[in-house]
Amino acid sequence: MASNAVRSVLNHVWNVIEPLGHPCALMGGLALAVWSHPRSTRDVDLLLGVNRDDIDFVVSELQAQGCRPKKMPLLHVVGDLSFVHLLYTPPEEFYDVQFDLLLAETPLQKSALSRSVERFVDGIDRPLQVLNCDDLILFKLLAARLIDRADAAMLLRENRDGLDFEYLSRWVADLDLTTIFQEIWREAFPEEALPDFAS
Repeated sequence: MASNAVRSVLNHVWNVIEPLGHPCALMGGLALAVWSHPRSTRDVDLLLGVNRDDIDFVVSELQAQGCRPKKMPLLHVVGDLSFVHLLYTPPEEFYDVQFDLLLAETPLQKSALSRSVERFVDGIDRPLQVLNCDDLILFKLLAARLIDRADAAMLLRENRDGLDFEYLSRWVADLDLTTIFQEIWREAFPEEALPDFAS
């Protein structure tokens, strides 16, 4: 489960970013709990609809409210991911909590942001935009670490009846994720046949 410090950072950062008018959605470990898969996490991950040219202004607003970049240069690009690492020390805490802003630049990232849904997050007193479960699964498949694979399998198991398999099938094909989707499906449902689109 997320600590009170992590939830405090989410609340603080959201209060800074929301008035700026940029689309934003919770992703990562905190978003998993919204979809019935709570697990421990020590940071905050947000998908942010902002151009690279505008990220400096967003960060300056965050810095004015006590946040600071983890390292420079500010923007890090790894493959299709463009992100900023920042730190914030919540009041009455003695350690930093990291939060990451992922810029929505790719077609999937933009689609995921547009499909985000309003949900209550444990420990936050108002609903926030959270990635849809379908998109969270796709992000996990792309990351493909052991923990991401386990998360994807659990999300499938816990949310199967509410998933948009037509949407999933389109992105699984477009992103060449068929093989890993087959593996995750078998982890989630070892005694069941694959969906038609993944067979």
